[in-house]
Amino acid sequence: MNNIHKIIVSAIILIPLCISGTNAQSSFGIFAGLATPSDLVNQVYNTDLIKSNNVTGILMREAATSGYTIGARIRQNIDGQFWFTGGVSLARFPQSVIPIINQVNPIDTLAIMTTVQNVVPIHAGMMYQFNKGLVSLYVLGDVTYNYLMNSVDVDYNNQSFPLPPEDETKERIGFGFGLGMDVHLKIITASLEAKMNTINFIGRSPSEAEKRFFSLTLGIHFGQTQSDKP
Repeated sequence: MNNIHKIIVSAIILIPLCISGTNAQSSFGIFAGLATPSDLVNQVYNTDLIKSNNVTGILMREAATSGYTIGARIRQNIDGQFWFTGGVSLARFPQSVIPIINQVNPIDTLAIMTTVQNVVPIHAGMMYQFNKGLVSLYVLGDVTYNYLMNSVDVDYNNQSFPLPPEDETKERIGFGFGLGMDVHLKIITASLEAKMNTINFIGRSPSEAEKRFFSLTLGIHFGQTQSDKP
């Protein structure tokens, strides 16, 4: 882990602790919902052309199907309508089936590859709450430290050829922005949030395309979710 990674992880841990020492207006929440990936999330090898042992195969890759996201977060009031947010989540995209066909003879299927993508973002950012009342609206933005985990299985047809190992975890820095709505009830606050997440903005290789997913989540918060200040 290089220095910039250490700085971000340390900030995610230390900022809420520092804020909590000066401001007791905070809440803890959990959320879950739909995660819709961009068409490049399951581009495991950053290319759709595989060359190995005098064989050239084309990955007939379709966009990954929608998955789900679950997570936990905190909100900590900074000043009036500004809040610090931080937490961790999991976005999981179901199995993609990717045939590998012979570039010379397209009717020849060399292998069938199946992949599963998991993204674990650790996020820290800011939220601005527009109004108070039973229903309030907000916008948010955050920086994320993402663990990208690919699971790859290959079923060969007649002959085998080596594929680069991709059962591994990669680390990337990204960001997210979104908007949401809170419904402030007596005991809990219910929230509906839409957010666009870029998961490999910093740290990707030159051939690695930018990858994103859109999340739409429902959540509940326990604690104080509106500032005492006017």
